[in-house]
Amino acid sequence: MKIKIAVVGLGIGKAHIYYYQQIPDVEIIGVVDTNPDVLKDAAEKYNVRPFSSVEELLKSDIPDGVSICTPPSSHLKLTQIFAKKHVHILCEKPMAPRVSDCEKMIEVCEKNEVFLMIGFKKRFSPTYLFLKNKFENEFGLPKWVFAKFALGRVERQWFWDENDGGGPIVENTVHMIDLLHFLLGEVRTVYAEGGNLFMPEFAPQIDSAIFTMRFKNGAIAGIGAGYASEWIFAKEEVTFTSEKAVCEVKGPFDKPQNLQYIYRNNPSQVFEEKFDDADGFSGEIKHFVDCIKNNSIPVVGGNDGLYALKVCRAIKSSARRKKPVSI
Repeated sequence: MKIKIAVVGLGIGKAHIYYYQQIPDVEIIGVVDTNPDVLKDAAEKYNVRPFSSVEELLKSDIPDGVSICTPPSSHLKLTQIFAKKHVHILCEKPMAPRVSDCEKMIEVCEKNEVFLMIGFKKRFSPTYLFLKNKFENEFGLPKWVFAKFALGRVERQWFWDENDGGGPIVENTVHMIDLLHFLLGEVRTVYAEGGNLFMPEFAPQIDSAIFTMRFKNGAIAGIGAGYASEWIFAKEEVTFTSEKAVCEVKGPFDKPQNLQYIYRNNPSQVFEEKFDDADGFSGEIKHFVDCIKNNSIPVVGGNDGLYALKVCRAIKSSARRKKPVSI
């Protein structure tokens, strides 16, 4: 029996379509976008049925699951619509612009007994899954982390809107925040320096920041993020240091495919790994489909999306107030 899927929003939603179509027992029953040209192009490229509205889609058929890939300000409304139709939801990050929106999304999904999965694809990256296993079973948890996660130019208005994407320290850096939550646990305090350094047309939105995080387990991290690179030059580089090992992840932005690590009791021997599908997208989509098939709870849900948003907002608050902020 086929799992019926719909995709709403055909920006990053096109990637969702691509990966759904790699799974034999998935049927994409429709895609939705308000831009007729985008809708037409996607329908022809992927051979899927186009709809100009969610209402039109739901009149045609009710999916088992939906990918919500629209700007964050629309996530609450769309989640409410689909949850009330008992459709399981994979919602792109950030979960929503406001904490209250996230809480309402969690509530409506619980009330209607559907699950809400958040699109934190880095949790499914084979690079970071390899490290998580090593941290928990061999290396010990990292005590020191340093990350470069600076993206290229984005000029979409919704991306910079405080009441929508929230700028790069929310819209994109949320990936790194959730990854560190996944690997190290909860954050105790953040301290940030940042500002509107490169995009005056979007002032006063913070476009770049450097910040520190102290975790509840005592670990510390330093992160450089925001619009501080250009796409041709943007890289993802993260160093993790534990009592037993030092690990370095490197690759193009959002594709951390290369890993080197050493044991601190034998630092002359370097181990190397290279991973395919390093962005985690394939694993994320497969996990969502498996959860629908098996009626199981996703490993990353609404509470994780809410927590990551709180940390991102604390980072921006710290940069504006110029003092540490507790989570």
